[in-house]
Amino acid sequence: MATNPNLVNATAGQRLAAGAVDSIPLLVLALVVLLVPGRPALIVCAAAAAGYLAWLWLWEAGKAQTPGNRLLGLRTVAEDGLAPGFPAVLVRNLLLLLSAVTVVGPWILTVSNLWDHPTRRQGWHDKAARTLVVDVRAGRDPLLTGGRWAGAAAPAPVPAVAPVPAAAPATGWVPGPSTPAPSAPAGPPAPISSVPGVGAAATQTAVSSPAPEEEEDVELTRIVSRGQGTGCRLVFDDGAAVRVTGTALLGRNPAPAIGEKVNQLIDFADMGRSVSKTHLHLQSDGSTGLWITDRGSTNGSSIVAPDGRHEALAAHSPVLAPSGSTVYFGDRHFTVG
Repeated sequence: MATNPNLVNATAGQRLAAGAVDSIPLLVLALVVLLVPGRPALIVCAAAAAGYLAWLWLWEAGKAQTPGNRLLGLRTVAEDGLAPGFPAVLVRNLLLLLSAVTVVGPWILTVSNLWDHPTRRQGWHDKAARTLVVDVRAGRDPLLTGGRWAGAAAPAPVPAVAPVPAAAPATGWVPGPSTPAPSAPAGPPAPISSVPGVGAAATQTAVSSPAPEEEEDVELTRIVSRGQGTGCRLVFDDGAAVRVTGTALLGRNPAPAIGEKVNQLIDFADMGRSVSKTHLHLQSDGSTGLWITDRGSTNGSSIVAPDGRHEALAAHSPVLAPSGSTVYFGDRHFTVG
């Protein structure tokens, strides 16, 4: 079962292997025609081949599977991540059949995804049919999880977790400036311990909010409140938008380091795998922009400022991206709003 919540493109090798498996029945029928001369054998094998192709294409159209796909853990899906449907499968496979006039044509067409952009990796026949081939063992199965964008939408509710600890510290800060106003004369003269009534209340408050937990909550509150002032809105190249309030980690499957605390985990669906699991650390600065730190990513990061200045990011060195900047990470990018 895949643990990666994103879609993962099938490699050229996987496509070739799946295509080879799907071709085995046709090769067997062709061998029979060669070994058994005569018109009857030709008619029977031709009918069997037509029946096999009809079954194969219908299965792929409705379930995104073929024998090769099932064996290799692949799915042929539409660009929205759902079942491709018969028209798309017909276009896709007719192109493969037509390319067979050059003998090696189907195999070249099968691996033509190598020359596409890493974020999509579509073969030429995929582009014509508007289909994708995904690896459901390395990533999620879009047919079972709501399509192509279901995984990308999941991170959006994550920031809602941050305000939860913020509520508790808020009550801890409010009594300082507000509550003492009417009871200010009683607080300073007596150190609480000498006034039975007030002392009991203070003791109850201390018991209900132990010091270690309060410190932890206050620390989180500082991060959240600092980001909640305005925050930064990130608009990604696929149209998705996320507001960063406080600190966030962005990547294919981001996770904080041991002891690290962040407010948001932005799980970015990158089918081309050019984005590292934890690619960027983001710190919202409501007054100036967004602080970007590359977390030692494989494919690097850079910032293009509104005036066109380009700056490559050194690993673990924060750089400010003013509002209007474009941040590139791997083969993807977002704009700071």
